[in-house]
Amino acid sequence: MITVEELKEITELAESVPEQFRLKCFELLLSHHLSSQEKAPELKVKQKTTEPGASGFVLPIDVKVFIGQHSIDEASLEKLFFIEGGNIRPIYMLKTRKKATAQIQLALLMALENALMNGEFKFSIESLRQRCKEDFKCFDSANFAANLKNNTLLFNSLVDESAVFLSPDGKIQLADVIEKVINE
Repeated sequence: MITVEELKEITELAESVPEQFRLKCFELLLSHHLSSQEKAPELKVKQKTTEPGASGFVLPIDVKVFIGQHSIDEASLEKLFFIEGGNIRPIYMLKTRKKATAQIQLALLMALENALMNGEFKFSIESLRQRCKEDFKCFDSANFAANLKNNTLLFNSLVDESAVFLSPDGKIQLADVIEKVINE
């Protein structure tokens, strides 16, 4: 559907070109306008994915890339974290009874939580230690550091304890942990 104003504008544009091109210009402009109206709903759908949702939260680009690469549904993140505005709170539970496994799962999920907040898949060892002690009761003081060292392929480096970044292998493992925690 085209309005009178839109048709008038197209006509005026067509009349502004040399006479031998006016008819063709009018046809092209009208055709373009009508075809862009047909595609408008599709464009609106695409825009919704980049705009903040009802909660006002915009998914960081690195997280979008991660979930796309590993075929993770964005709704899965809502099963792991309560997200409102700029606030993110973990709501997942770790079902494993093995402290070493829970520690690594928690480290990976903490990196995801941080990525949701600022786009970087990282965690601090001290924060991990505190969550293992207080929130998940999976702290094993004798084996905590050794467990991280035994899983060094999951991290870029353990040298800077305040910023341990996930390696590509760590992100693959994170995708597996997301699926496991959601399906438990």
